[in-house]
This record gives sequence, structure tokens and C-alpha cells, in this order.
Amino acid sequence: MAENSRDPVLIGCGQILQRVDTPGDGAEPLELMARAAERAEQDCGVSGVLREADSIRVAQGLWEYSNPASLLRRRFGAERARCGLAPVSGNMVQRMINLAALDIAAGRLDLVIVIGGEAEHSKRRCQASGGDLGWTVQNDSTPDDTFGGEVAFLNQFEVELGLLQPAGVFSLFENAMRYGRGESIERHRDRISELWARFNAVAQSNPYAWTREPLSPREIGTPSASNKMVSPPYTKRLCANMVVDQAAAVIVCSAATAMRLGVERERWVYLHAATDVQKSSFVSERWDFQSAPALGMTARRALELASTHTDEIAHVDLYSCFPSAVQLAAAELGHSLDRAPTVTGGLGFAGGPFNSYVLHSTASMMNELRDDPGSIGLVSSIGGWLSKFAFAVYSTRRPAGGFQHADMDSAIGGLPARSIEQDASGAATVETYALRYVDGAPTSATVACMRENGRRVWATIEDSAVLEAMTREEFCGRRVSIRDDNALDAG
Repeated sequence: MAENSRDPVLIGCGQILQRVDTPGDGAEPLELMARAAERAEQDCGVSGVLREADSIRVAQGLWEYSNPASLLRRRFGAERARCGLAPVSGNMVQRMINLAALDIAAGRLDLVIVIGGEAEHSKRRCQASGGDLGWTVQNDSTPDDTFGGEVAFLNQFEVELGLLQPAGVFSLFENAMRYGRGESIERHRDRISELWARFNAVAQSNPYAWTREPLSPREIGTPSASNKMVSPPYTKRLCANMVVDQAAAVIVCSAATAMRLGVERERWVYLHAATDVQKSSFVSERWDFQSAPALGMTARRALELASTHTDEIAHVDLYSCFPSAVQLAAAELGHSLDRAPTVTGGLGFAGGPFNSYVLHSTASMMNELRDDPGSIGLVSSIGGWLSKFAFAVYSTRRPAGGFQHADMDSAIGGLPARSIEQDASGAATVETYALRYVDGAPTSATVACMRENGRRVWATIEDSAVLEAMTREEFCGRRVSIRDDNALDAG
């Protein structure tokens, strides 16, 4: 197949895992990101790649650098590189890669470095010991490029409802799916714990995973002093872990640039197709909590653009912030969960450095595909409360039709949304709920209820006896009464 000089290819990847014994000894995020990029250059098999960058794009982290790409540009000697900083959202790494591929295919850029990293674990230990971090201070520089983070993923109504914590929001989907499957609370907990144990098994063989300790389903799903309940059914080990010291980088360039630099063909990984969604409906307005049609449309379109389908995907990494996200994506794709759909071990065990996990899944996917030439890999990402998505299809085999991309915002705009009744009282049926825990005990719950007219009403519960019952009994499907103050009377 004839090479197209503008084909976007990933030629290098690097990952860093830092563990320190003494608080304060750890390198700061900027240094970890630099090392990851330098390791990505080594992975290319040739020197001088970093200074060829036309653009350096960084995923915003928990750190406070105002324009870290400018500091990295100086270190790499990449004098002409534009500096980019992406806003916070789990889909932003893939979006930066997708936009880089579009720029490369169009001839606007030749080589882009995408980087992210955190040192949150060593930072917290250092601060707890009263130490001085001594991190680089940068607050006077502005990036050249941002990548579309102006679309809010929650509205003021949801803020007032208390839909602010990821575990609580994703448990809305989890509890609804349990009810839809007709599972008991106990069987459901066991099933998702078994799923997460399969993720843990993958992490055990990943040298860059934060948690490589073997864990049984019981250890994952049962609350304990070291595994506190966060929002049922999610214990700490069923949630993403962002308290890590990790960094990763990938290098994307044109086929012509890869050839000019002398990168061997067996290092190349082609981006066949990619899709993006920047905004689907607010979580409070979802039609239901047992499906994710916007996610499904975005994923399936990526496969269509790549002229492939689910059965042909050999390697998969489904964004794994919580079990509900994995189950929803797998259901929409028709992908079996008999084998964990991850090449890293997932955000809970491999680690989920704030906003940049997808760099790790992409780097790991590159190596999986290099070891299995010609096979196809799928990487997914999720932002917000299941409201932003990005998917990418990769292979060492060149795509017959070149790189394909689709912005799916318009396509999903016609999906139905649920009307909300605010300040409504009267009878309703519970759709789903999320419990909030403090110090091992439930303190409140947010409840989505359906009225007979097909509209949704949201309510809250603070009654301790009812909250305790909700940890043991199925409340989805119950008839309830909502008072004028939007508190729920479970009867």
C-alpha cells in the first residue's frame, strides 16, 4: 500500500513511575513530564526528535504551572514549538492527539508532543510532614493554544443537588444498571468486584502500574479500614486513584517526518480513526441511567471510520474511572467483559494521574500493537459526568483510506433528554440514587425519581434510618412521596 506522506503516526511513547521513601525527595510534575518525553524520544530509536516539535501540548494537572509547555520547550530545545495547555476533562488527551492528527494530515504541523503527569502522592506526603515542595513557580506565561474546555459538564441545578463528587455521580448509573439487571445488592457487588479483580490482574504485569499488589474480589469490594466506602457500591478500590506520581508522553508526526528522522517502520503506530464529543446532555437530564447512547454513537462511528467492527478489535482500553463507565461502554460496543478491557490495569490500579490517564493507555496500546503487528486497538476516554467522549482506533498497519475523524456533537444533538420538574411534590417512582458517605457512614442521598407524566424530579434524603436501609435494600422502583421542600419520604 502506497505511503501517504501526511499520514499521522505515533512514533514514540514514554511512561514514568516514581516512588520515593522520604517525603520531599520526589521530582516535581514538570520534571516527570520532561523525563517521560525524553523516554518517548528514546523509544523512537533516534536522537533529536524533541527539538523538532512544532507543538508541545500538556494536559492540565493538579499543579499550578501556568504554561508548562514553555518550560519544556526550553528544555527540549524546540525553539519553534507552539505551547498548548488542555483544560480538565478525561477526554482531553485524546482530543489533543486527534487535533494533532488533523493538523498533521492537513500539512499545518509535522510533529507534536503530548504530555501529562502528576506528583500528587509525594506532594501530599511532603505536605503532611511539613516539608517544602520547592516546585518550580510559573504564573506569568500564557499558552498559545487551548483545546476547547469552555463547555460546562454540570449546571447550577446539579451543583445545588450536590452532584459534585465523581463516585456519587457514577453510582447513579451503577445502581440503575443493577436494578435493570434484576440483581441483588450482594450479587451486583460481587460481579463488579470480580470485574475489577480482572483489571487488577492486568496491572500486576504492568511495570508502570501504581498498584501491582494482587487483590481478590472480596478485598476490592468489601469495606475496611483501608478500603472505605465512598458511595455504594463503590469502595475506595472500585474508584480511580489519582494520588500517584506518574507521567507519560507520546510523539505524533507525519509519515514523511518519521522517514526523515529515520524512525524504523516497526516503531510506527498509525491512528486510523478518531471521534470526539464535547457536550452531551447534563446528567440530571439523561433519558435514563442504564445506557449511554452518545457514548455508543461516538464509539461505533470511530469503528466505522476505521472500516472495522468490535469483533476485529484485538486490544481494548475502555476508560475505567468506575465500573459503570466500563459496563456502559462495553454494552454500547457489544464488547465482552469476560476479559478485562484494559492494557494498563485501569485508573484504579495502574493509576489515574489527574487528567492524563489516556496518555498511559495510549503508550501501553502502542507497545501492545508493536508486539502484535497488524492487529487493531481501541482506546476510549470519558470526560465530565459521562458527557464528553473521545475514541481512537490504532494499528501498525496503514489505514487504506488514511486518517479519518468525526466531530460527533451535531450527530448526538438529536438524542432525547428528560424534562425536569423542579420544586415538584407528590408521588413518584425511584429511578436511581447516590449515597454520600462521611467517615464510613451515609450522611445523605440524591435520588432521581420519575413522575407518571414521564418527567424527572430530583429529591434528597437525610433521614439516617432511611439512609441505612438504602445500603441493604433495593430502593430503585419504589413508590415514594416528595415533599414541597424536595425531600423524599420513603414511607
